[in-house]
Formats: sequence, C-alpha cells, structure tokens
Amino acid sequence: MKEINISPRLLSAADFVRQDAILADIGTDHAYLPLFLLREGRIVRAFCSDINEGPLDSARANVGAAGYLDRVEFTLADGADALAGKGITDYTICGMGGELIADIIDRADEMRDPAVRLILQPMTRRGALVSYLYKNGFEVLEEAYSKDAGKHYVTLLVAYSGNCRDTSELEAEFGRADTPSRNPEAKLGYLKAKLGVFEKRRDGIERSSIGGEDYTPHVEYIKTLINEEERRLK
Repeated sequence: MKEINISPRLLSAADFVRQDAILADIGTDHAYLPLFLLREGRIVRAFCSDINEGPLDSARANVGAAGYLDRVEFTLADGADALAGKGITDYTICGMGGELIADIIDRADEMRDPAVRLILQPMTRRGALVSYLYKNGFEVLEEAYSKDAGKHYVTLLVAYSGNCRDTSELEAEFGRADTPSRNPEAKLGYLKAKLGVFEKRRDGIERSSIGGEDYTPHVEYIKTLINEEERRLK
C-alpha cells in the first residue's frame, strides 16, 4: 500500500488522536489526516465531514485509492451536524478560524462529554477560540506547535470539564506558561515569531503621531513565556 504522508501541521494534530479512536474529521478536505491515522493503525473508524461536496468527492477518491472505504463514512454537513450518535471519541477541526471552530463546538452537544477529545488547530483568532472554550466549560489540556511552509501553527488538545471561567486576553491569545507542550523547541519558535510581530506593532505605534493600542503588555507577556520555555530547555 502506498505510504501516506502528511504535513508537519497535520502531523501535530494527528499526534493527539488516541489509539483505537473513532475519529470525526470536521472540514476534512482531502481526508489526509484520517487516511494517515488509518494507515498508522491508530483509529478504528473515521467520519469525514465537510460543508462542500467538492472536498468530499476528493476525500472519497483518496480513501478509495488507499483501500479504506469500508472504514470511512462521508457526511455533507455544516460542522458536526449529522454526526450525533456515531460514537465518536476524538474530533479534529483544523484549517479554520478560531471563531468558526467555536461556532462548530457550540452547536455540538456531544462534544460536551469529558471522555471526548477535541483536537483544534485555529488558523486565526486563537484568542477568541480559547476564550470561548474556558467560558463554556472546556479545558486546554495540552498544546503542540509546528512550523509548516514557513508559518507557525498551534494545535490544542481540549476536553469538557464543566468548569466555566474567564481568561485574560493575553492568556487566551498566547497560552499559559503551565500548559504542557509536546515540543517546547517548536513552541519557543512560535513565541519568538509572535514577539517579533508585536514588537513591530508596539514600535510602530510609538512612532505614530495618531497613537493606537499599546502593545507593550503583549510584548512583556510573550517575553515571560519565552523565558519559561528557555528555562525548561536548559
């Protein structure tokens, strides 16, 4: 059977999927992630869901070529709609903005089960997603970081706890120092890239005659996280 390779970004999500899981891949696109996990013997079954028929057609073709049609179901749906009652243990939601991911979770009651794991990879608006999660009783259990085609990505392992709380804007956007990370070197690279972005924003505001948001708290918070990661790596 042809080897199935996935990008570093998707591999960081795959690493969080549990052994013998029943997987739902929301916004599956080409089904690369579930195919890789089937090939690795990690998952028992997969449900590939997408809002558009085109990506599902591509997913069906790829799954058929790999010989896994008997272990994959395809669902044309918005988010996790139509996946209730399927016995899903692990959900992957990658390649979307944080607010869209939050909306998908908000409409999926079965994700509010402490035994279920959510593997989330926001392309934008991480802070909005994390704020939603904590306000609605979810916990970020672990993080993973990756660099793919010159860009840095974060993947969040999440479960429902029922413990609702507020979180600060900085904590939501950049994470907490005490949240475990599987790859601290990659996390350090991610944080340094963010530091560069926010230092430029801060310096630009300081040079501007019209003013704007003060990004000094962002810079200082990221520096604190960097110092903690560097301490761990010593």
